[in-house]
Amino acid sequence: MEDLVMMDWPMFHRDPARTGYTPEAPESPEILRWVLQTGGRIFFASPTVLGSCCYCGSRDGFLYAMGSADGSFIWRFRTGDEGNLSTAVEERLIFAGSSRDGCLRALRADSGTLLWTCQTLGPVFATPLVTDGLVVIGSSDCSLYALEKNSGKLIWEAKTGGELRYAACRSGDLVIVGASDGILYAFVFETGEKVWQYKTGSAIHCTPAACGNLVLTGSDDRNLHAVDLLNGKEIWHFRTENAIRSSCAIAREMVILTSLDGRCYALDLDSGRMLWGYRTGDSIYSSPAIAGETVNFGSNDGYLYGLELATGKLSWRNNLESPIISSPAVAGGMIFIGAENGCLYAFGGSSRSGKRTSKRKK
Repeated sequence: MEDLVMMDWPMFHRDPARTGYTPEAPESPEILRWVLQTGGRIFFASPTVLGSCCYCGSRDGFLYAMGSADGSFIWRFRTGDEGNLSTAVEERLIFAGSSRDGCLRALRADSGTLLWTCQTLGPVFATPLVTDGLVVIGSSDCSLYALEKNSGKLIWEAKTGGELRYAACRSGDLVIVGASDGILYAFVFETGEKVWQYKTGSAIHCTPAACGNLVLTGSDDRNLHAVDLLNGKEIWHFRTENAIRSSCAIAREMVILTSLDGRCYALDLDSGRMLWGYRTGDSIYSSPAIAGETVNFGSNDGYLYGLELATGKLSWRNNLESPIISSPAVAGGMIFIGAENGCLYAFGGSSRSGKRTSKRKK
């Protein structure tokens, strides 16, 4: 999984460290390639892409698989889930949790056939982390589980003091996860032994991201916290004007952050100093993705944005005419994102076909 193919976005924020970065920039991102209408709204579920397939869940209770190039239907699997249902996919397997019955399921990625199920003691809203043969996922029962990916066998279970509704990240020998008790926990990846914990000022409702010696997490205390990966001590923090319910993206020694205050921020990775800020028309739950030299994210104002990474200037924006809470995936020269209207959208590719949804800013 660590040797990612540039064409893929196989888990939330692309890689185990949750950097949300790909060197590939989509061609003609203002061009709508296809739309898939599901039977329910798409809130926090974010697409994953592996090879020629795109996967996304909907509040209609189904996980959908479709052709990434044209949106053609491949299969759907009924989970009955009404939560996030973001997935992780690796090789021939796709993994999805369920808030309905508290299960983590492994399916065949090509057919949607159920292979195994692991039952937890609470609803599972979190997105799986798949790396080095293990699937790591949190549950509302306050436990973090590590399972053997092919069999679902429990390898270890680590207890925390709060619900784990968002995904864990991995950096080196550590797996890090935030909880509803406002604490960021670090565990040994192979054993689940707790190494350190760091307390923020309020609940954590986002996935941490790691880079170098830092792990970063937002909190409902309105701050982005940068913590030393080795000892859990704070290095710096940056305060926004509202809670942070999204995960930051990291590239080029920059941290890209969105907030419920409606802004996208760029910070210096080492110091937390603000480099630029861009205001949208409403609150932002969508976690940014960095594709080449462009920052992509959605907003509750109904637009999918593309900003210049270096300056924060608007390059383009696409009007989806529906609030966007889902986070974008960028793969195969295209951008994939869901919206509250229940549609999954794909943008990018050759401008010779497709529908233009925006004007590129000069």
